[in-house]
Order: sequence, then C-alpha cells, then structure tokens
Amino acid sequence: MTTPIEPPDSTLARRARDLLHECCEPHIVGHSERSFQFAALTARTEGVELDMEVLYIGTLLHDVGLAARFAGPDRFEMRGANAARTMLLEADMARARAENVWDVIALHASTAIATHKSPETKLANRGISIDVRGAGAERLPPDAVRAVLDAWPRHEFPSAFSTTLIDEVRSNPSAVRSSWMECIAVAHVPGFEPADFLSTLHSSASFA
Repeated sequence: MTTPIEPPDSTLARRARDLLHECCEPHIVGHSERSFQFAALTARTEGVELDMEVLYIGTLLHDVGLAARFAGPDRFEMRGANAARTMLLEADMARARAENVWDVIALHASTAIATHKSPETKLANRGISIDVRGAGAERLPPDAVRAVLDAWPRHEFPSAFSTTLIDEVRSNPSAVRSSWMECIAVAHVPGFEPADFLSTLHSSASFA
C-alpha cells in the first residue's frame, strides 16, 4: 500500500506545521498538505534534487497570509512570505534559505516567474497548481495520488477556498489590482474597476 511522503522532521518544519494548523481553516490546511505532497512527488518522479525543508516550509505556509492573524494591506502572498521569513530568520535559518522560502510563498501563484526561480519555488508552484486545478496529477503515480487524496480529502475544497478568496478580495480590493485575483474583484466587489495599463500610459502623454 502506498503511503504519503514523510515530511522533514526538523524543529523548523514542525514549527511551520504547528503555525499552519493553529491559524488556518481546515480546507487551507488540507490544501497545503496536499500541495507539499504533490510537489514532493513531482520532484521524486522527475529526479529533481532540492532542499526538502525549504520546499516543505514554503509549500505548507504558502496560504498562511489568508489567516486573520496576518491580515494587512498587502497582497496575502506578501503577508505570508514576510511572516514566514521573519519566523525563520529569528530561528537562525541561513538568510539565503529563508529568502528561498520567501520566494516559494510570494511566487506560488505566479507560474511565469516561479518557473525561472529555484527548484523549490518551481516545484512548489507545480504542486500547488496540481491541487488547485487537478491538471498535472496524471503525470504522477496514480496510487501515490490516491494516497494523498485519501489522507487529506479534497471534497469541499473548491467551494470553501472560493469563499476564502472572495472574502479576501472584498476586505482588501486595492491590493489585488493587476494581479491574478483581479477577476475575483471584478465579479464580487461592486464598483471595482480593473487596472487599465494602456489607458494610464496614454494619459501620461503630456509628461514630456
């Protein structure tokens, strides 16, 4: 019987897991656990060498910025990345590794950029995408995918996570302008006007 991948058992890894479970809703906890599993499975399947502790901490905490504890005016990716980096640096993680975790979290929904960053950032992005979209799971061993879905059931995730994202956008609409969440604001925030870069550019014609 296939079992999920064992995560790192370091002090920092346990601290990250405790933080996730303490401050995040169950559907985000499950999503984060599955995302790490899919990222680690992808690395194993493709023979990618990486820093498993960085991958685990970054992937596990990639949505922690959505927790009420980390509310603020910045986009939730930045809030989570900044909180994780502070925690890791205060625990004496090497700055380069802490910055790598920052990248994993800050760029987790920016595939076009994450693809060109560290193996940990790239693989986290792919694992998270598999859990959000389902696409890509077919390239992983079916029994391993089944083991992950059995360990952390996904049944209510699409509906629950949609509500979380809508609530985030409604409480902080200015932060999502020109981001991947802008379409949510257009649909769910009355009066929200999407960014129009070309209009802004042309309006600067008098600046000569």
